[in-house]
Amino acid sequence: MEEATSENEAKQVVTRIGKQLAAYNICPNKDTLVKLLKEATSAFPELKQSESLKPTIKPLSDSLVRHGLLLHKDKDIRLLVGICFCEIIRILAPNPDFSDAVFRDIFRLLVSTFGELENMKSPYFSRWAKLLDTVAQLQFCVIMLDIGCEDLVIKMFKSFFSVVRDDHPRSLITSMSSIITRILEEKVEEADADPLILEGSASLPLLDVILHNLIKERKGVSSASFQLAVSVVQNCGEKLERYICKFLRSCILNRDAVGSALKEFYHEIIHEIFRYAPQMLFSVVPSLTHELLTDQVDVRIKALNLIRKLLELPGQHFAQEYRHVFVELLNRFSDKSAEVRLSALSCAKALYMTNPSGRESVEVLSAIEGRLLDFDDRVRMEAVSVLCDLVKSYLNVVPSESITRAAERLRDKKISVRRKALQKLLELYQDYCTRCATGIASLNDHIEQIPCKILVLSYDKDCQEFRPQSMELVLVDLFPSSLQIEERTRHWISIFSLFKSPHLMALKIVLSQKRRLRDEMQVYLTLRKQKEENCPAEAERIIEASFLKMSASFPDPLKAKDCFHKLNELKDCRIFSMLQEFLEKETTIDVQTTMDEYCRKTGDQNLSEFLQLLVMKCSFNVFSFDHVRCILDCLSSDRFENKHLKNYSVQLLLTIISAFPSLLRGSEKQFQLLLIEEIIPFNEQLIEMLAREGSQISINLSDIYSSFEKVCLEGTRAESKLTVSAIAALIGTSEQLIISKLCKVKLSILAYLTANEVLLHLSDAYICQCGLTFLHHSLRFNYGLIVCT
Repeated sequence: MEEATSENEAKQVVTRIGKQLAAYNICPNKDTLVKLLKEATSAFPELKQSESLKPTIKPLSDSLVRHGLLLHKDKDIRLLVGICFCEIIRILAPNPDFSDAVFRDIFRLLVSTFGELENMKSPYFSRWAKLLDTVAQLQFCVIMLDIGCEDLVIKMFKSFFSVVRDDHPRSLITSMSSIITRILEEKVEEADADPLILEGSASLPLLDVILHNLIKERKGVSSASFQLAVSVVQNCGEKLERYICKFLRSCILNRDAVGSALKEFYHEIIHEIFRYAPQMLFSVVPSLTHELLTDQVDVRIKALNLIRKLLELPGQHFAQEYRHVFVELLNRFSDKSAEVRLSALSCAKALYMTNPSGRESVEVLSAIEGRLLDFDDRVRMEAVSVLCDLVKSYLNVVPSESITRAAERLRDKKISVRRKALQKLLELYQDYCTRCATGIASLNDHIEQIPCKILVLSYDKDCQEFRPQSMELVLVDLFPSSLQIEERTRHWISIFSLFKSPHLMALKIVLSQKRRLRDEMQVYLTLRKQKEENCPAEAERIIEASFLKMSASFPDPLKAKDCFHKLNELKDCRIFSMLQEFLEKETTIDVQTTMDEYCRKTGDQNLSEFLQLLVMKCSFNVFSFDHVRCILDCLSSDRFENKHLKNYSVQLLLTIISAFPSLLRGSEKQFQLLLIEEIIPFNEQLIEMLAREGSQISINLSDIYSSFEKVCLEGTRAESKLTVSAIAALIGTSEQLIISKLCKVKLSILAYLTANEVLLHLSDAYICQCGLTFLHHSLRFNYGLIVCT
């Protein structure tokens, strides 16, 4: 009863307003119009759809038309008029009985109103959105096609894509999508009924607007407009499929014959549709083989770039579903164009990354490895890069042999390929070390071979950056900076276990060169100080010779020598004092800060960079005190699962301390204990090191003398001489009984020689101090008899 009363009241209101407006000969003023139209918009919702209401509504609708309110300029009135006509169309549907001209004016009014929706701050926004929702629900916009307003439809579509925003209510975007979808479906049905509509054209003009906004990379297209286009494609994909596929196939097979401007972007369109509605392109994708087989290199490359993007899409199975295209992709690895082969490698990487365990991935990995021997160096470089990236991403999936094959490019005939291989293999090794530290990966001999193969590069004479002078810098970058010293040591032991003679020799060259630089730097700093104090004439010549020796340790000796001269000319003694402290105490000091301060004053940036390099090359950056400590800890606790690694760790330790005996400082007791327990054997390498640097190492000779004596008596002449030299280097004044014991023992001829060598290594003052003068002469006499005999 209440509904009937409300409907009757609404009829009375509409009738009254219609009569009032009809009574005006001219358009009433704004205030009057707004008042009357607001009453009408409040009454219309109470009226149900019924053709019988036409007599009630006709006076009002005729007055709105007669007074030209559809063309009114005021926003308030246009909004109210639009609401009124939408309600009238709803009530009188399906036949509101408007002329085509009136309908055109109604739609023009609505389209212009929709154009205001971008202004979300407007007080009218909620009412504009409500009007859009009403139009979407009524779906009467299809009438625009019936009255020949396709140009207005296109304008409305463009308006929607122009005004839609990311922060618009979802319901508003849904309404836009609904209107566009309904009109497109109607247009498709019309085109299906009359095939001549598409004659001479591969696309629908209305569809072009959608596809235009589907290309998200285009400038000026917001993400909201892209999502709106995606929504439309997904909503009416089945009905649009025929026309989209016809357009895309035409672009692939004969692009020049296509009239649409979108033909230049058909690859982008394929990519976006494949992302959101891949089923639509089932008949299009196989046509890509046409582009892969064309004679035009640029077309083949573009086709491969598209395939790469399709392969990268998550959740898709492009290679399996389009096997024919995949097979042709594999054929492009042997394409006559190097640029095409490069693009094929890019596709292969994308395919493997999406499904590393698939059958196609195995095939494509083989194709990548085949390009490691490509006759074009750019392709070989890319193949190494791709293979290393795949190993990094799928360390436990990619076969270990692939790593070995990639590492072989370090021996490539082209320097550029070797450089690229070095860069990518270092990245791979660093990533591998990080994974080992976190327990994700375990030690892998194939990857641990990488440093071995890198070291062999130092034998390369035709490239400056691979020489031993530069190899030190490479070894510094071998491990990630965040890797703990224990992990670094563990990897060095593993690397050392794989060493062959060339690898060991290369490492020793690098270390000995660093040792020579440190020693010569000490000589230079001493000479410079003496020159300042005493000014000897000979000092300048010796300094010049020292510069020549030190420069040989740098990648660019001539540049380094010039920088040494500039350094020598500095008047700021703080720098030299800090360098001296650095070499003596083996601690990191802030030399660079001092140098940077100086260079800011002088503007000599080259000298600052050189000093930074000098400090780095003089530092213990390849092996340090911590490496020695870690190796000794491992040997003491015997934490080796593989007993062979224990022997290699000993060899690594001896290699390190042979080059830098001072690195034993702080670990002498542990080292001495391992000597006594014969965990570290008295081999020639160790004895030579002790003979050379024993005076700098705090080891008690008496604790290890028995081992030395055994070597003296049972070893070869060379070993005996080295051992005596070691004894002489380690002996202290409190240990003269050791000398007596060695000399008074029942000696063989070799033992006489050994004892004599001891005395020859001791100064006369020391011999007298120890009371060994008689023994000294006796041995010399015996030595003469032995020689005569």
